[in-house]
Amino acid sequence: MARGHGRILTSIWEDEDFLALDERDQRMYLFLISQPNLNHAGLLDLTLRRWSRKSRGLTVAELEKRITALDEARFIVVDDDTEELLIRSFVRNDGVWRMPKVMGAMVSGALEISSKRLQQTLLAEMDRIPLEELNDEPTKLRNGTEGPSNRQQVADHIETLRKAFGNPTPDPTEGGYETPSEPPSETPSDPPAEGGPKASTRGRAPTSRAHSPAPAPAPAPAPAPNPSVVEVGEKTSGSGELGLTPPDGDAPIDIDGFELTDAMRAWALRTFGPNLDLDYETDQFVDHFRAQAVRRPNWPTEWQKWIRRSAKFASERANRPQAASSNVLRLPAGQTLTGTDAKVAGWMAIAEQLRQEGDSA
Repeated sequence: MARGHGRILTSIWEDEDFLALDERDQRMYLFLISQPNLNHAGLLDLTLRRWSRKSRGLTVAELEKRITALDEARFIVVDDDTEELLIRSFVRNDGVWRMPKVMGAMVSGALEISSKRLQQTLLAEMDRIPLEELNDEPTKLRNGTEGPSNRQQVADHIETLRKAFGNPTPDPTEGGYETPSEPPSETPSDPPAEGGPKASTRGRAPTSRAHSPAPAPAPAPAPAPNPSVVEVGEKTSGSGELGLTPPDGDAPIDIDGFELTDAMRAWALRTFGPNLDLDYETDQFVDHFRAQAVRRPNWPTEWQKWIRRSAKFASERANRPQAASSNVLRLPAGQTLTGTDAKVAGWMAIAEQLRQEGDSA
């Protein structure tokens, strides 16, 4: 499913490394993270000719310059041989790592990577995921039993990825590309630690395009608990909805696994009788929250609210008094007048009726 928006933390506009980029390089980065085919691992096919058609006067040569600049700055990692591009910090900055089901989709997306260099980079990013911030309490399953915690589920997905990639070594055809032995410094839009230095947006290890020795990495600042975010392509006005908008592909209602159960059907039948079309109303409910892309703390309770409103509206429509007159008048010959003609004919009929009643009096 194509993504409908891209996520960027507003703190990116306080990030020294991002601000040091040329305006055209900044725009290129925002362009990449808002691509509809960007998967949950941050992987894109390198389609320069297609991208060159997205702006008047843009050329493939210009795109190559921008891509090279972002690769050298370690905002992205590119493999020209496999024609793949990885947005290095996407899994962390887009909130993928916070949601076990989306992390499962991330692993599936990551398995599409052919480049050894990109595989190495993504594995290095997995080391930077702060698992300790995830809930370690057992989850409640629908059958009433306990399941693994969110932390354990995410850790299992990372382990699955490690087993799938094994211990990738640089491809000799890649011209000596290296993955830093030390974790790269902070990435675009990482929230800075309180009282600490501003986060850097790039790793400083050498690549095939940057041959200087890598300086010692700075300690990674701890992320702030609630960074501000802007959804690229979405409205930015504040709201009280719960939860983060996830990466596109699944809305929160899909990620949380909402479904209409027999118990919910029984409640609706017992409360409102058989005249309410539950399947239709449930489809409307799901479509609404998919479009809104917001999370609710309890989906069955939210569904009950929806059903109550629908039943109330249906009852009000059924009990609404009919208009005294109609704008459709059927003539004796079986012909039908509609619209203004019917209204005029109706008024004339009423006038004739009143005249006849006056004459009889």
